[in-house]
Amino acid sequence: MPKILIIAGEPSGDILGAQLIQEMILQHSLISSTNKGKEVLVNQKSIKEKEIKFQGIGGPLMKKQGLISLFSMEDLSVMGLTEIFPRLPKIFSIIRRLVEYVNIWKPDLIITVDSPDFSIRLVKRLRMVDKFVPIIHYVAPSVWAWRPLRAKEMAKYYDHILALLPFEKVFFEKFGISCEFVGHPVSRQKLPNKNQINDFISTMNLDISKRIITVLPGSRKKEIYHMLPIFISMVKKLRQNFDDLEFVIPTPMNVAKLVKSEIINAKIDVKILTEDEILSEEFKLFKLSLFYSSTIAVATSGSVALELARSSTPMIAAYRSGWLFEKILKRFVKLDSANLINIILNKSVIPEFLFEKCNSKNIYASVIELLNDSDLRLRQKEAEREVINILVGKQNRPSETAAKSVLSFIT
Repeated sequence: MPKILIIAGEPSGDILGAQLIQEMILQHSLISSTNKGKEVLVNQKSIKEKEIKFQGIGGPLMKKQGLISLFSMEDLSVMGLTEIFPRLPKIFSIIRRLVEYVNIWKPDLIITVDSPDFSIRLVKRLRMVDKFVPIIHYVAPSVWAWRPLRAKEMAKYYDHILALLPFEKVFFEKFGISCEFVGHPVSRQKLPNKNQINDFISTMNLDISKRIITVLPGSRKKEIYHMLPIFISMVKKLRQNFDDLEFVIPTPMNVAKLVKSEIINAKIDVKILTEDEILSEEFKLFKLSLFYSSTIAVATSGSVALELARSSTPMIAAYRSGWLFEKILKRFVKLDSANLINIILNKSVIPEFLFEKCNSKNIYASVIELLNDSDLRLRQKEAEREVINILVGKQNRPSETAAKSVLSFIT
């Protein structure tokens, strides 16, 4: 029975980890059947012996696919210095206990999913107790943007990297790390149909005679604290000058209460789509329906740019954080852009307002320009479709390509 330790530290990793586990089970069963010379396995014991056993850390989606989670994933899902410091004793305790467990359980393969800072700390310790077990990291960290020496460090501990972005393969291989571009899951994301979009519009009671603007302040509390006040100020300015705009904020469960409170205190007319009021799957479908229905989106820089691109939604990107964290980023970040559309195409297509340029006045002016210029929106849509085509990767699903790559280390 192959034993795999798989670690995910945040909700996005839970999604990828669940898809990977599901695909690995399927691909492993196909490999086992082929190795049997197409014989039908009637012996229940022999079937059991070939099943993969997954243990580690994951959320509800990974658990649903059969993962035995040894610790709570929520203990690892932190961002920013002020969030991390209070959690450090807990995080170090989890690392220590995981290392002790691996030394006893002796897995055949170890996979870390995203959460690069936690993952590299863990893997360093794991290598002290097992120098030969294959270790794979899924979702290449953005070391090409900052801390490029981290790639050199990763080469000491990892056997293989599964990358979501095409240019990452060349970057990591320069440092001697085996790396495969498996494709980005967003490129295969199913878009809502007309009935589903109409259901969303009806449920949210949206005025379809107005232009919809999606506002995305972020998915973490620190992002909400820094970005939502700027976006609220932008909305107020737009409200004073336009009467044909409908504003909607989609917000995940972990920050829903905070976002609602800020909007109520601001006394502005903004509809909020929250995950805490509907099923998670319905929230995802409604969010995609919102993106698809929006004239433009104003978003905090992050992976949501690719979700917007999948829906061909013109966008404006912005980012602010704490003073200290901004100082660190400015010192180490090697790129002029933080938007993945601009980075992948290596040209400035999406307007960006970073750090001190991120203010309601600048964003407001950019929104006006994008609302009034249909050709500008069309050029963005064409660029977004180009990026999505690039991210498709091989003909297989990204999770299938990733699973085959991972299983090659144990079969």
